[in-house]
Amino acid sequence: MGYPRQIVNVFLSLWPFTHVVKKISAYTPFRQLFAPLVRDGIFDVTFVPVSEDIPAQQSTALPRQAIAELIKASSHHFIHNGCICRNQEGCVNYPRDIGCIFLGEAASRLHPSIGHRASVEECLEHLEKASELGLPGMIGRIWFDATTLGVMSDFRNFLVVCFCCDCCCLVRADIREAGKGFKDAIKKLDTVSIKVTDACVGCGTCERTCFVGAVKMSGGRSHIDPELCKGCGRCALVCPNQAIQVDFDTESAIFRELLDRVSPVIKPGG
Repeated sequence: MGYPRQIVNVFLSLWPFTHVVKKISAYTPFRQLFAPLVRDGIFDVTFVPVSEDIPAQQSTALPRQAIAELIKASSHHFIHNGCICRNQEGCVNYPRDIGCIFLGEAASRLHPSIGHRASVEECLEHLEKASELGLPGMIGRIWFDATTLGVMSDFRNFLVVCFCCDCCCLVRADIREAGKGFKDAIKKLDTVSIKVTDACVGCGTCERTCFVGAVKMSGGRSHIDPELCKGCGRCALVCPNQAIQVDFDTESAIFRELLDRVSPVIKPGG
């Protein structure tokens, strides 16, 4: 059984240090010191643009449907009582009651004091609510969550589906100043591409919004660095002129890519 709320709160008392760690991780010797915290296998996250407000080609399916299929295929489902990040940061911009969905066999061992076992239908409703608020989905394995909740011993069978905000997200906050290792731990979906169209007027909204600094202004319009972009779709969502296009491969292609990354959470025969 995972940790009860009282023990979880002890771990969360260390939350302020997450900001410090990211900010100093760009400097030697801290870069090498913190490298084990973001190595492959214990800190792997992928952002999935789920909002229906994001401009996209009419012939393509939103990745939200791929997340829905992942939820359906998972062996177990658990919804946390509120967003850990927004509650720790005291968020005033988004509801704090939209918590993470935890998938996989390890989710069945989470303590009931921190949330509840959920049905597929409830998880899908949770996903739609987050989508309506414009919160991007983040799928990954994060050692901080597994350790805090007491399921690190079964980490491979534990998956986080998070719906956090720009201002509070454990992964996104302060990431511009973080070391390369932290940035590289965020894996972009190959099946998602983002481009600036001729409708761009160079207002700079996307540049200010991008949490990794992948957008730069040049020649009176924005330019997205494909090597830095993490494919979250936030730039397209906030653009006042809908000048940023998010293109997706077919729904099945996105789902297959997600499955390749998170297959241990899938139920036998799924």
